[in-house]
Amino acid sequence: MKNLMITTALIVSGASIAYADAHGSSPFRTEAAAMEVLASDFIGMRVYTAENELASDSYDGADTEWNDVGEINDVILNRDGMVEAVLVDIGGFLGIGERQVAMNMKSVKFVSDSSTEDDATDFFLVVSADRAMIQDAPEYSWDTAAMDETKTTFANIKRDGYEAAMAEYITTETLTGAPVYDANDEWIGEISELLVGDDTQIEKAVVDVGGFLGLGEKPVALDLTSLAVLRKNDGDDLRVHVDMTKEQLEAMQTYEK
Repeated sequence: MKNLMITTALIVSGASIAYADAHGSSPFRTEAAAMEVLASDFIGMRVYTAENELASDSYDGADTEWNDVGEINDVILNRDGMVEAVLVDIGGFLGIGERQVAMNMKSVKFVSDSSTEDDATDFFLVVSADRAMIQDAPEYSWDTAAMDETKTTFANIKRDGYEAAMAEYITTETLTGAPVYDANDEWIGEISELLVGDDTQIEKAVVDVGGFLGLGEKPVALDLTSLAVLRKNDGDDLRVHVDMTKEQLEAMQTYEK
């Protein structure tokens, strides 16, 4: 039986994260670690419910007694970057009549699929809940009025016309593909992937540097502490800044996807 040690790259935390400390630890990584899962793979996964407690952490395919109740739409993190809950679209047909509920991450179990034992990343997401509990689950509402007004910042970088983006504007969808600018305020590429560590906390962002129309780009992995996520004062436009030049980024080791 294979052990399941899955981490999820989800949305960026609302936490304020300082620059990397002065002890010389590198803020970069050059390759994916074993068992990591990209946000693009996690979002859209089906969620199953099991009325009885799971008898194992590995099943030969989806159990016939599980109910497929919906798919993951997004996730909620606290300001320390830890996953608190997943937003699941349940019910409806072809997107019609769906409603969104928030399931506590601690209640979501990662169950290995032993029918594909050679693929250690193949798994199911299962929640212990009966049909009535799912039917009566309250719809989730993001109450921005109740949010802390603290700005969501990573690196402490400021630019005229922009402010540090608040948590409500930073999701996997909005950050993936966001343009990245260097220390000279020149466009250098865009974010293509988000990566997390073993503690389910997002640690890295992969930036595709340079190129033209997707050709000749060089992916490099940057620590989140080296990024600043800014939002335009009079709009929803997001942009990311790094305190490095394009030449410095191009000199980094290529990240192998």
